[in-house]
Amino acid sequence: MTNRSNRADVEVQPYAFTTKSLYVGHMDYKYVRWQVIDTPGILDKPLEERNTIEMQAITALAHIRAAVLYFVDLSEQCGYSIEQQSNLFHSITPLFANKPLVLVCNKSDSRKIEDLNETERQLVEEMEQVALKSCQMKALTMSTLTEEGVMDVKAK
Repeated sequence: MTNRSNRADVEVQPYAFTTKSLYVGHMDYKYVRWQVIDTPGILDKPLEERNTIEMQAITALAHIRAAVLYFVDLSEQCGYSIEQQSNLFHSITPLFANKPLVLVCNKSDSRKIEDLNETERQLVEEMEQVALKSCQMKALTMSTLTEEGVMDVKAK
């Protein structure tokens, strides 16, 4: 999403954890410049077991005073199931306190919410309920490959 939404030139590969540090970029939307920070991925494990790269992401999320977009890979091509992504989401939601939180379901070109089984759909709906409490916004869907929904995410 970073290269599609702002002027940061980050490495993009078809595997998880290509982001190795914080990338700060910006995008212009409706005559306003917005700062965008792409954080390294983090795994669902105890805080004391996280590495330096993961701690950069945790620190950024804890101290940022802006909206947080949490991306879920519906296709699971990232190597992590929706259940694992949901578990991570719920373990780090305390970091999102008092911040607008937007749930973004990515890779809709590969798999749509309607294609999820009942258990997976329930997990996405539970994450969506947390985000709804924060910013009264249903989950957004997008595909960086086809760019479907990218402008909706930027607009929200």
